[in-house]
Amino acid sequence: MPSAGVKFYLNGGGLFTIQGRWWDEKVEALFRELDVGIYNPWKESKEGQLRAALPREELRRRIFESDRNGVDVSQGVVMLGEGAAGEVSSGTAWETGYACARSKVVLCLRTDLRGDLNPILKQCLFNGMVSRDLEELRSQVVRAVNEIHRLKMNRTYYRRQVGRKEIKKLFLSVPYFTSAETDYAKALNRKLSKLGYDVMFTPGTGLHGRLPRGRSNVWADRLVMKTHCLDECDAVVALLDGFDSCTDTAWDCGYGYSKYKPVFGIRTDLRSLGDLGGEINLMIEQSLVDTKVCHSMDELSRLLDTANKI
Repeated sequence: MPSAGVKFYLNGGGLFTIQGRWWDEKVEALFRELDVGIYNPWKESKEGQLRAALPREELRRRIFESDRNGVDVSQGVVMLGEGAAGEVSSGTAWETGYACARSKVVLCLRTDLRGDLNPILKQCLFNGMVSRDLEELRSQVVRAVNEIHRLKMNRTYYRRQVGRKEIKKLFLSVPYFTSAETDYAKALNRKLSKLGYDVMFTPGTGLHGRLPRGRSNVWADRLVMKTHCLDECDAVVALLDGFDSCTDTAWDCGYGYSKYKPVFGIRTDLRSLGDLGGEINLMIEQSLVDTKVCHSMDELSRLLDTANKI
């Protein structure tokens, strides 16, 4: 297999649990056997820095930039997609959104029996296939490497933007699976609309844009609409409540950040459940404007107003 120069970012696993590190070892061994490079963020950025005598904010910034760079220097991402009801950790979803915006090949290994992979994530996968064991992943890696060579895919670079475009059009990324979530999402929509923003919003008829004709896959259509709106918006507003941020919302934050859209986060949840001492997931936090989490609609509106004056 002509694998020279091909590298995959290992997305999910190693930092948090014994299970995650076990999967990392298995996947790394498979890639070594196939002579395909792997970027393991646990080893590249975290293993030597978790105990470093650095201020919390600096440590989180360094890890974020190292992980983001790991996706950029890789042509592909292999996602460990374990999780109940098809959901994955918000950091994994963020990195998948970031990778998709940069046209990386995305593979997924999921052995979890508790439902299929989140349908938006599944639409991002190479050949639309979830590998259920290491042998299926092996076949997908071989096909993906051939595709990477065929397309002559190379690394990408994240360049910080100088100055900001005036924020007029917002993409509102919110979970709306329960009646309470939907009501709060609609309240956010009304508040932002009253402030003069053009809000792209999913529940009801509030999501702007047109779908291509002749498509029948509702989730493929949804991803097309989502990426179209994220490309068209001036900024993303994300509701980050919950034990872990919604997989779709985390994906939106990663995609929007990759496209240089300012990302604003609001969290009304009283629990502080972020990794490495943070309030929310590190990858999401560090992609927010001023790395600031807002805790009310008023605080959010003030931050949006301030950002528009810069």
